[in-house]
Amino acid sequence: MIAERLKPLYPVKLIADGRSHFYQIGDDETFRPGVTTVLGVLNKPALIPWAVKSASDNIKDYLLKNALDKPLTKEEVEKACEEGKNIYKKKASEAADVGSRVHQAIDSIIKGEKKDIPEDIRSGVDGFLAWKGSNSLTIELGDTRLGSKLFGYGGSLDMVAFDGNEAIIFDFKTTKKRKDRDHGIYPEYGIQLASYANAFTETYGIPVKDVYALWLDKEKPGFKALKVSNIGACFEVFLACLKIYKSSKYEFFDEQAII
Repeated sequence: MIAERLKPLYPVKLIADGRSHFYQIGDDETFRPGVTTVLGVLNKPALIPWAVKSASDNIKDYLLKNALDKPLTKEEVEKACEEGKNIYKKKASEAADVGSRVHQAIDSIIKGEKKDIPEDIRSGVDGFLAWKGSNSLTIELGDTRLGSKLFGYGGSLDMVAFDGNEAIIFDFKTTKKRKDRDHGIYPEYGIQLASYANAFTETYGIPVKDVYALWLDKEKPGFKALKVSNIGACFEVFLACLKIYKSSKYEFFDEQAII
């Protein structure tokens, strides 16, 4: 039986440290980085224009609302600039909160728990249910912690399903739809999923057939399931990111040296 095989070969603990999180893998108490932390070394070209536009739009809205009838004071100008400068952080936090609650609701469904679905996340959850009804895969695990002893990193996977005896792993994405695609999946997600595939095989001793990013539309019920086409190549990129991440912790200069 598949269910009997789905037992981790070693425990993986998620450790919260302020706003950061790390993993402890097996009996090793060393703090290991998570996949998303490692991938923070990647350049994400779309983020900077989005942050700039968010700031510009926020400042424009503030000026149109407050500066039509009277000149703004110095303090009001500074307030508008300060709010504009940080608005992208607020938007990102709000989007992450909605995404997190969509993930939690789906995990409850996978576990067979009955919970009310708030209206603001219903579209994402309905997208998942539509995907679930479109195939005959058997979902075996929801949110699952993984750890690679060999390479020293951890991660949290959203779902493991089986096609017969073959494992297929999924990560849910609730990002905003791209302007150039009919979904919100970005190339770096393939790197993330490839790292999960390796860690899943290490943690459970089961090879992975395919890996998918499952995009769930937050605006209206809908989904897009995209398969990673070359897991091996994506994992090589992840290992390069891991090397860069680890090297960033080194001290490259001797501040005590005297010439």
